[in-house]
Amino acid sequence: MTELRALAAAKLRDDPLPVGREATTRLHADIKKYELEKHIVELELDGYTILPPGKAGPIELFDRVHEAMLRIASEQSRTGPLGQTLFHLLPQDRVFEKALMAPVPGTLLTYVLGHRAKLGQSTGIIKEAGVDPLYLHADHSLLPPPWPVRAQINVVTWVLTDYTRENGAVCVWPGSHRWAAPVPEPLRMVHDHPETKVLATPPGSVIIWHGGLWHGAVPRQTEGARMTLALPFQRAGVQATEPYTLTVTPEMIECNPRRFSTFIGLHSAFPWLDGPDGNLLAITPNMSEFE
Repeated sequence: MTELRALAAAKLRDDPLPVGREATTRLHADIKKYELEKHIVELELDGYTILPPGKAGPIELFDRVHEAMLRIASEQSRTGPLGQTLFHLLPQDRVFEKALMAPVPGTLLTYVLGHRAKLGQSTGIIKEAGVDPLYLHADHSLLPPPWPVRAQINVVTWVLTDYTRENGAVCVWPGSHRWAAPVPEPLRMVHDHPETKVLATPPGSVIIWHGGLWHGAVPRQTEGARMTLALPFQRAGVQATEPYTLTVTPEMIECNPRRFSTFIGLHSAFPWLDGPDGNLLAITPNMSEFE
């Protein structure tokens, strides 16, 4: 941990976290650069948006993620009622670093969570025919109630195979993020409610949603497998689900831009065993400015 902290602090000296007006100016410039104004409006109104194929990254990157997940899945046997789930993927193949650092999804999650957003999980989902539908829920359920309206979690889902109703695509309840409330028990398995919408989209797409959005997945009716890479991000003050500071390597820190270290929590003053790191606090004297 000490070595990783030192490497992350060096990255921070070369590329400080933006604060105040600079943070806003940089974000607005990136929104304009990547032509994301429409997606910002959709995130605000509906609680989700879809980046079409080619927008988040080249199709070749999606193909490489798909191949890596198939390889890792062949080495594991953890299958449940919702299909095969692959946890903590980031350290298992360098291609997941490429997906994590993609600038267009990164701009949208910055809009939602700020420049200090942290990666909570890197999870692969492989859903075959016959598995149970995913009940309607909100990812803010990881947090104790009452929930804030402001997002604490922002999910970035890379669509690796065709998303259709027959293939078991995700369904959402547009606008439900504004209620800041969990799904009532009677509605948890009502996937075809008039207010829900199935997100049919081709491989190469990226779906991004607010942590308070009600969503689930409809039953898969066809053969084959539906594959997605889910990257839930969390606001700086929320504890990450997976402990990346224990599993990433110095090489991963050195080979990536400063924001990689931010994503895995190395620019946070905590957790610690022997007090805060003095070098880090000297570079970031007012941690509250980075929200």
